Amino acid sequence: GIAGIKLKLPASAMLGSLIAVAIFTVITDIQATPAWIKVLAQMVSGGYIGTTMTSDSIGQMKKMAPTAAFLLLGMLVINLGTGFILYLTSPLDLCTSLFATTPGGLTDVTIISDDMGADSAVVSVFQVCRMSAAISIFPLIIPKLLHIKSGGSKVKKAAKKKSSMTKQQYLNFGRTILVAFCSGLLGYLSGIPAGTIIFSVIGVSFTKIKYGIGFIPFRCKQAAQMLSGAFIGSKITMGTVKLIISMWYNAILVLVIFIPACLLLGYALHKWRKLDLLTALFCSAPAGASDMALIASDVGADGPNVAILQIIRMLGVIAFFPTITKILVAVTGL
Repeated sequence: GIAGIKLKLPASAMLGSLIAVAIFTVITDIQATPAWIKVLAQMVSGGYIGTTMTSDSIGQMKKMAPTAAFLLLGMLVINLGTGFILYLTSPLDLCTSLFATTPGGLTDVTIISDDMGADSAVVSVFQVCRMSAAISIFPLIIPKLLHIKSGGSKVKKAAKKKSSMTKQQYLNFGRTILVAFCSGLLGYLSGIPAGTIIFSVIGVSFTKIKYGIGFIPFRCKQAAQMLSGAFIGSKITMGTVKLIISMWYNAILVLVIFIPACLLLGYALHKWRKLDLLTALFCSAPAGASDMALIASDVGADGPNVAILQIIRMLGVIAFFPTITKILVAVTGL
């Protein structure tokens, strides 16, 4: 995971860990990653998402609810359409195909897909391709489509502070993790699809806004991503590797469909929800909220609105798409 961060891979902590453990598993045929690691990673990941929520962002989300609903509905249509095409053109089952094209967080979607019985190793590969394409292609395409010059400056994430944590931060961190664990455990026991991460997000969001208890260091999120990568990597066998290699054209097909469809969704947001076109196009890019907000601000889009709609997209995908996928697989029997 640390190597992945140093090499600046997409989803670096998770991907670095995944690749290393996958190589280890293929060579040794040892699959020894315990299942509780996945649940722990979901709790921390959900808790971290919860710490990003504020009363202002909740208020802004209420105002943008109709636009967010339109965005989610559009993303669902793209997900289902692309997923069924992948199912029809590949040897994958429907559940794996739908999760492979789900526009959510790479870590969250991959772990949830394992809960639902999909091939999480294959899902992770398609998710990496989708996220990498979104981060690298959309910021290049959108300014060219609108004839915007970014001034040649490169957007970089804010540098993470390396200073040691204060005693109060340690206390806040401990309380936040406790809330994330308890609420995540409740979600896990509820049996709801993606219940662990959904309840963890809700629990930490509540304590953050109500009591100001909500702090998880970025490094802790990266550690959770490393655990997720280890869990997924341990499921990759030589058979999985051969399947992935044989499906390179399916990955390209998915991107060829997905990218234009998301751009069309952005244009629809502009026409029907009256967002300015630049902001709408960045809102429909299926990548991380912070990545898209920073890049959007660099070329003159409304960064805060992009971030809010991207967060709603991410939470909506986690909350609703797994259940919809479960119902579709049950109804179709595919």
